[in-house]
Amino acid sequence: MPLKEVQKELNGMDKPELVKIISEMYNKIPAVKTYLDFFATGEIEKLAAKYKKEIEKYIYPSGRNLELRETEARKVIRSVQKMKITELIVELELHYVSCCLEVIEDFDYWEENYYKAMEKMFYSALSGITALGMEEKCNERIIEIVSKASDSDIELSY
Repeated sequence: MPLKEVQKELNGMDKPELVKIISEMYNKIPAVKTYLDFFATGEIEKLAAKYKKEIEKYIYPSGRNLELRETEARKVIRSVQKMKITELIVELELHYVSCCLEVIEDFDYWEENYYKAMEKMFYSALSGITALGMEEKCNERIIEIVSKASDSDIELSY
């Protein structure tokens, strides 16, 4: 159904009907719950902590064969990107890059696509930082990431 038709239907409903629909969505669809929680509180920290833990679960190797599932971590970030909460996206992207750098450092890991994905994520975060005007707030963290990357012979420019 096109958005215009949905909007037309919603405009025809009274407030109690809308509250009921939104409440049902809140209870049944995790992404809606996350978005509405942010919308109501404006708090990023709690949301970021939840998603960071999930990202870490996928990035850090597991098992004897050091199985990496960073593609799953990127899927988590892509799902958050759909919510268009730029500050949260930036936080998760920088966390992803930091975690990847730890894996590279701790396990001397080298795989070209891994590096490319990490680099792409880093520059995506920089774009978000610029869009939000948060350069000063994030400067120290960015410098730390660039330095850590440099220690592993990875060039991330800022």
